[in-house]
Amino acid sequence: MLRTFDVVRRNPYAPGKATRRAESSCVDLTRRRFLQLAGLASAVAATARPGSALTIPGVTSGQFDDGSRRIPGGLAGDPERVIVIGAGFAGLAVANALGSAGVECVVLEGRDRLGGRAHTVDVGGSPIDLGCSWITDPVGNPMTRFAIMSGVAQINATIELDVPTSRFYDQRTGVVPLPSTAQAVAHVLRFEEVEASAISATLGPGASTKDGILYYLDKHGLRGNARRRAEYFLRLITEVPDATDWDLDSLQYWASYDSPYVGFGQGNFPVGGYVRLVDSLGFDTDVRLRHRVTGVTLEPDGVRVSALDPGGAPVEFTGSHVVVTPPLGVLKAGDIAFAPALPAGKLGAIARLGFGTFEKVVMRFAEPYWAAKHTNIFFLSDPDPMRFPLIVDYFHIEGVPALGAFNVGSHAIELDGLNDAEVIARMKDVLRTVNGGPIPRPTDVAITRWGNDPFSHGSYSYIQLGATPADQDTLAQPVAGRILFAGEASSRTRFGYADGALTTGIREAKRLLRQPSVELQAHGSLALGR
Repeated sequence: MLRTFDVVRRNPYAPGKATRRAESSCVDLTRRRFLQLAGLASAVAATARPGSALTIPGVTSGQFDDGSRRIPGGLAGDPERVIVIGAGFAGLAVANALGSAGVECVVLEGRDRLGGRAHTVDVGGSPIDLGCSWITDPVGNPMTRFAIMSGVAQINATIELDVPTSRFYDQRTGVVPLPSTAQAVAHVLRFEEVEASAISATLGPGASTKDGILYYLDKHGLRGNARRRAEYFLRLITEVPDATDWDLDSLQYWASYDSPYVGFGQGNFPVGGYVRLVDSLGFDTDVRLRHRVTGVTLEPDGVRVSALDPGGAPVEFTGSHVVVTPPLGVLKAGDIAFAPALPAGKLGAIARLGFGTFEKVVMRFAEPYWAAKHTNIFFLSDPDPMRFPLIVDYFHIEGVPALGAFNVGSHAIELDGLNDAEVIARMKDVLRTVNGGPIPRPTDVAITRWGNDPFSHGSYSYIQLGATPADQDTLAQPVAGRILFAGEASSRTRFGYADGALTTGIREAKRLLRQPSVELQAHGSLALGR
């Protein structure tokens, strides 16, 4: 069905003015890809992009499901007091739904804040998301609906539309002209929408995305700079969304991924950052911050959870059930001891699924010195082509004079081994190279360290070589009817997304309540006050 909706986007180059246009979802962008339709976008003239600003005052609650009306099984006993480990979107969704149903619930969170991998920080007076940033595929997305309920507006942050005004810099040759850029990104469309599935079938289930990309480049006889540039964009659409290196990523499951929602490119930013959605979802929840869980023990009629309180003293919590929501990286590291040990099948799934690292470096400046020259930056480094491959222009999107550099996989892990001064120096070197001269001193800098974070050990999951979606299903299954699992890594359809974490929390709340849907409360007045 063709859907048309009005969206509004403030033009940062003309303060006080906004542009409005109708966009339609006539093209169903079904796969999670960083530059979907970038080739098409590069062929159109640059315009001020619109962004949605949807609010429905007075809406404070609603029924949600996880994309299915089926009631998950495998539960033993009735939920009387549920312990939730982790205050990210999965854990807060469980707690919110249980609270709405009148079930006692306590959330144990090792950090000193809510949100988990959703982390909004103040960078020189403006909120910037250092964890999840976009609501991707926003049409039909429950995160969009919850944002509307919470009174949180959204702004179009689809950087694919900005290819015509972005700077593509090849460190070997300099600034790449738009026609050559268009030729390079056009291979994204051809590979992703036309050939990737067939190439995957030809190469078999053991092929990586690297194997598929090299096969594609050879098939089309690309050589020299044309090959290097096409390879760069093809790596960008595989490595950045999955936060890993192209030789670790499964081509089969990359090529066959289908989103249940609709959208163009990256999607929308929640205005004010994801913190507003976190606060709305977690408001009034009994969350014990700085309680680091160390163990989960199955009891005859319930569970016992061991933790360290803020002072480091051991404490225990008992309940009828526990919902385990920490990131896959925590499960991989074995930071939580289970007694008895988790089943071999679940341990195997945890080991096989991949968990990538995605690091951001955000620099704010007194003025957007680049604004007259370009918007975002695509940087093809040489000889290693994926160092600081993308730098996003927050001024163009939100009017904030800041640039945010992304690094993933082994390059992100490398940055985690450097001190702040070294990371800042590397990004400044890239900016000087791209802009051809000195740059102003940044007024504020924020650097992520997800790979070193003891509460995540990385960023988000992907299907690496050797894993299958069946491993995600196995991760989602309860143990002994009392130990439940949620989190984006347990979602077959939205792994790697904040909304995937949200829906898995809804799934486990459905399981506990034995209902086809659950009620979530949105505390919009709090969100609007941020």
